[in-house]
Amino acid sequence: MFCKNCGTEMNDDARFCPNCGNDRMGESTKENKEVKKDNTVKFQLKPKFNWGYKIISTAGVTLLWIIIIALWLSESIVELLFLFPSLVGMVLFVAILYVIIKLVFEKMQYDDLEYNFYETKAEYKDGFLNKEEKELKYKYIREVTMSQNILERVFNIGTIKIFTNASSGSTYNSKHNKMYGKNGLGIHCIENVKEQYAKVKEIIDEGTPEE
Repeated sequence: MFCKNCGTEMNDDARFCPNCGNDRMGESTKENKEVKKDNTVKFQLKPKFNWGYKIISTAGVTLLWIIIIALWLSESIVELLFLFPSLVGMVLFVAILYVIIKLVFEKMQYDDLEYNFYETKAEYKDGFLNKEEKELKYKYIREVTMSQNILERVFNIGTIKIFTNASSGSTYNSKHNKMYGKNGLGIHCIENVKEQYAKVKEIIDEGTPEE
């Protein structure tokens, strides 16, 4: 084996390095303390399902798709309405039913979303239907950002994005964890996002080793 302090080769049963005197048992104690620290959650971030924001955004997207399909069928839409006078009512009923079902399932998913920040790492957990977990070491994080679109500002929510050195330009769609690059985290629907962002950034900065 080799000394972790100076790199000198030493016997496997030796406790002290013959070159620098480094205590190998001290290294193990230090590593155990670091592992123990990373088992304690310093800060937990749970996105809140905002009904107003979700209803407007989901209904807006659904309405947009209805308009696109209607324009695509513009040549035959008059004939369809003539043959099926109740078609508009049926479409609206299906659209409303879709929005309600989507919102209910999304609310259940949000209840299980959990972002835990430890001493040197962050963990993402989603236990609804299919279980999903993800871990990020702070030393690999290169940037933390906060953003709010117009609608998010109205409802006092926002998005926190965590980018790593391996983040790419490809879109990563994983339920609510939508992020640019498979090694990042995108945390949506955060209330009081400015305060939460400051806390997350502080923890990550403290847990990032100096180069």
